[in-house]
Amino acid sequence: MDRSLQQVNTILNLAKLTESDIKKESHVLQFVPQIYDSKQVKLLEVSKDTLEYLNSGECLFIKGSEDDHVIICSNSNTFELKEAETSNSMLLMPSLLQGKLLEDTGSRTLMQQEVFGVYHTYYEMRLTRPKLQSLRNALAKYPYKGKNSEVIKEAVGLSFTELKTMIQASEEEIINRLQEMPAAKVKGKWRLLDVGFLFGWVSYLDSILREKQLSLKEVTQPNVENWMGLYDTEDVNAKCMSLFMEVDGSSLRWKSEAVSQLFALYLLPELRAFDSKDFFTVWQQSMPVGVMTNEEHLNGVALVDYDSSPSLVKYLPEFELPEEINERLGILFRNRTKWTLQSITPYVQPLTDNNLNVAALLTKYARSSTINGVKYYSSKY
Repeated sequence: MDRSLQQVNTILNLAKLTESDIKKESHVLQFVPQIYDSKQVKLLEVSKDTLEYLNSGECLFIKGSEDDHVIICSNSNTFELKEAETSNSMLLMPSLLQGKLLEDTGSRTLMQQEVFGVYHTYYEMRLTRPKLQSLRNALAKYPYKGKNSEVIKEAVGLSFTELKTMIQASEEEIINRLQEMPAAKVKGKWRLLDVGFLFGWVSYLDSILREKQLSLKEVTQPNVENWMGLYDTEDVNAKCMSLFMEVDGSSLRWKSEAVSQLFALYLLPELRAFDSKDFFTVWQQSMPVGVMTNEEHLNGVALVDYDSSPSLVKYLPEFELPEEINERLGILFRNRTKWTLQSITPYVQPLTDNNLNVAALLTKYARSSTINGVKYYSSKY
């Protein structure tokens, strides 16, 4: 049993002592309440791992606002706080002396013991999914459209310190999401890279490759860095390369799905819906050399409505949907009544945690049915 639980058990056991039990103690504790505001101190139950983390000198950070639930973070994890009740009173003391249980000898020693507070509730820490959609929303207020579009010379955007204060997630979780999403540091501040800028970046590199009659596989990373040096800053170019390219031995190749999704995000917003036949033609024609589109690449970005006439491709990016599971599923099922697990996964995956994966969430919040051997999910109501 770890030390924190031993202390709690000791407090609970003391609270249950009867008068006859007290007479058998070698030291009788005289509880003396102090002038102390117990509302300023809260009791927190922690796991063995968290206790070791704190004993190593690390800190826990409490985050929240009037509009959000309070959460608590370590350097790498996010926890929700849940208030729990005890059936006994817990006493908060600066120290605690435990006497050995002896036979009743008729002599007792009276000792004074300070009591800072009496508690009937404490807080539990439960590992939870960090709220990271707010990270994109915060950075979206500072879109980056390229160095030639910058009007203000001073740095704009958000520092990492500001992001840690604003976002209800741990430092490690924020860093990981920044690496995954189209965001980069410009003059020391984090900005969201505009879709139009990203489309222009990929198209510009593709035009160079076409002019030189080369495919991306035939060039190296230093080649790309040199060609794109005039287009934008080194940090921004490096982020674009990580988003849309992968190293294949000594050469590069396009990430087909990432490039296809980028071009779909660029083509669709103006109309919100596009005749599917026209869209698939334009979509493929706009691709860089060597990139082939696939309807599955639209998962999480858009959906194809084959029930309408003519069939339509509808703009529906995951990052614009609410984080609350019922609200999100409500929007998805209004746009399409039945979804396969593969097509709905990109929309539900960001809401999963250590306890519930995509299938478990859909089992809990949606209805499943099987048609011609294929499993579909639809609204429960």
